[in-house]
Amino acid sequence: MPEIKLYGYATSPFVRKTGAFLYYKKLPFTHVPVSPLTAKESLSAFGGTQVPVLEIDGEWKRESSDHALWLDELFPERPLCPAEHRDQILEIDKWVSNSFLMSIFRGALDEDDSLQRRFRFWRLAAIVSAHTPLPEEVRNGWPDFVGKAPFIQAMRKHMNMEESTRDMLMRVMGELVAHIGEGPYIGGLSQPTMLDLAIVPQLLFGYIAGLEENLSALQVPQLKEWIIRVAEHLPENPVLVHDMVAIRRLSDAL
Repeated sequence: MPEIKLYGYATSPFVRKTGAFLYYKKLPFTHVPVSPLTAKESLSAFGGTQVPVLEIDGEWKRESSDHALWLDELFPERPLCPAEHRDQILEIDKWVSNSFLMSIFRGALDEDDSLQRRFRFWRLAAIVSAHTPLPEEVRNGWPDFVGKAPFIQAMRKHMNMEESTRDMLMRVMGELVAHIGEGPYIGGLSQPTMLDLAIVPQLLFGYIAGLEENLSALQVPQLKEWIIRVAEHLPENPVLVHDMVAIRRLSDAL
């Protein structure tokens, strides 16, 4: 087997996305955690600090969607983007990247300074620190640090900031239901693809990581049935959270 390494933070949805591709293809890999404090040094060999970075036998690529195509090229079994549906999949993938995954960062841009929000970001700091220990002052200041991070602030120009976080999340979930349609998988396809695997780990992350008590997506029957179908192809902990801070497992929700 080739040596496969996935570099990135467990809190990054794009890193989880590539991880799910590898899990689906049943390719053994090493998750190399990256500390946000030393990313420049840790990723210097790759010419920047953007994650995820996927390295296979010394060759590497960035961009999670490109990883799907690269993995299909190297390991054709269990295709992530079947050739006969490529155009459809890549078109929907634009929505996944520009709408669904973008919506995950919306809350970080809110000016809300509630204790509930701070607890959420302290929990995220604990998840990062479990892989790459952070100084106490950094963990305590995580709610402010994340909101001011340049890559988070850069997302403002790609979002309608007049739309509330709640309205944005409801809209995006409605669009997801529409993309699933009659199913069984996104786009009406008969097998899971890079689209399904890009999204399901994000829906599971908050529940497994202890950020939410219940998996809210399961309240929508169409989403519940779809999540169960996709989850059959993933391990109990498909979100790259360190086992010592993973509060639950996939089976607890399903």
